[in-house]
Amino acid sequence: MSITMHVEDAPVPGLDASGRPDPAYAAGLGLRPAPAGRRSAAFALDAIVYAVAASPAIVGAVLLANAIVGSDAATGVDPSSLLLPLVLVAVGQALVAAFGITQLALHGRLGVTLGKRALGLRSVQVADFGRAGFWRVVLRVLVLWASQVVLPLVGPALMFASGLWDPERRGRSWLDRVGRCWVVDVREGLDPFDLKALRHARRQLDAPAASVPRMPSLATDRAIDEQTFIPQARSASGVVAAVPEAGAWTPPPIAGPAVGASAAAASAAVPATAAVPAPPVVPATAAAPATAPARAAVFAFDDGSRFDAAGTGLLGRRPARAEGDPASILLVSLADDSMGISKTHARFDVDDAGVWITDRWSRNGTSVAAPGRAPVELVPGARTRVDGGTKVELGGRWFVVEEVAAR
Repeated sequence: MSITMHVEDAPVPGLDASGRPDPAYAAGLGLRPAPAGRRSAAFALDAIVYAVAASPAIVGAVLLANAIVGSDAATGVDPSSLLLPLVLVAVGQALVAAFGITQLALHGRLGVTLGKRALGLRSVQVADFGRAGFWRVVLRVLVLWASQVVLPLVGPALMFASGLWDPERRGRSWLDRVGRCWVVDVREGLDPFDLKALRHARRQLDAPAASVPRMPSLATDRAIDEQTFIPQARSASGVVAAVPEAGAWTPPPIAGPAVGASAAAASAAVPATAAVPAPPVVPATAAAPATAPARAAVFAFDDGSRFDAAGTGLLGRRPARAEGDPASILLVSLADDSMGISKTHARFDVDDAGVWITDRWSRNGTSVAAPGRAPVELVPGARTRVDGGTKVELGGRWFVVEEVAAR
C-alpha cells in the first residue's frame, strides 16, 4: 500500500473564507483606488491615440465616397481615383489593429495602457494583485463592444460610470468586475508590481502588533493620616533617566552629604549589640577601562564622504536603538532625498571576525555586492559578513567597505 502526503494549498492573503477580496487588507498594504478624474483622463488619452491611428482610414473613406458619388454614371468610376483612398483605408486599419493589439498586450501583462501609464494607474488582479491576464482584458473589450452595439454611446458611458456606485467604494466598474480587475493609483499608493515593496508591506501587515506592558501605578488610594510618609526633600534616588546616547549631554551628579558624615550617621543608627561588617573599600583605580574594538573599517559613501566604522552602529534617516541593542551603539544618520532609506535601515558590527551587515527590516531592503559579483539581498535580521571592496546598498544610498584592518 502506497502512502502519499497531500498538502492543501496555502490560503491567498487578503481573501475571506468565501474567497472574496477584503478591501481592508488591500488598504492596509497601501493600495489606493484610482481617482475617477485620472481614470477618465487616461481613457481620453487612449481615445485620442486611437483617433490619430484611425485618421488615415477616415480620410480614405471620405475620399472613396466622394470618388464614387462624383463619378459619371455612363463611364463609371475611374480606377485611378480609388487607389489613394484604398491605400489610406488599409493603412488606417493596420494602425488601428497594431494599436489595439499593443493595448491588449500591455493591459493584460503589465496592467497599463498608454493612458494609464501616463497618468500613474495600473490594472491588477483583484484577488492577488498580480497580472490581470490577456484574455480577461479581451473579455472586457468584448463586453464594452457589445454595450456599444446594444445602446450606442449610452452603453459604454454606463459601463464606465458604474464605478461611481461601487458597493466596496473602490471605483470598480462593471467592466472591472467582468475582468476581475482593479485599477489602482501607483503614483500615490503602493505599486503591486514592485515585488520587493509588496513583500515588505505584507510582512509588516502580517507582523503581530507589539504589545506595550502596562506599568503599575505609583498612586495610592490610602487617605493621608499621621502614619503616611511624606518626603520633605527630593531624593536623588527617585530620579529616573534614560541611558544617554553617545555624545549626548549628561547632567552633573546631585550633591549629597559627605561620605564620612553618612557613615557616621549610619553607624549611630545601628544598636551597639549588632555586629555589622565594614563595607569593602574599592580603590578608585579598580574600574576597568572600556575595551576598544580590535578592528576598524572605512565606509566610503556615494557622495564622497568617509566614515570610520568601529564597534556597533545603526544606519538610517534617524536611527534609534531597539530592545536588545547595546547602550553604546553608534547612531549614524544618512541624508536621502529619494526617501528610500528607512528610519532605522541597517546595523553594522566590526569585531575580530571582520565587518558584518544586518538589515533591520527596512522597507526597501539592503543588498551587498562583492567585487565582480551580482548584488545579493540580505535576509532581514540575519548577520552577513562582508569583505573589503564590498558595495552595500541602502535604499537610495550606497557605500563601499574599505580598509578592513586591525587597530
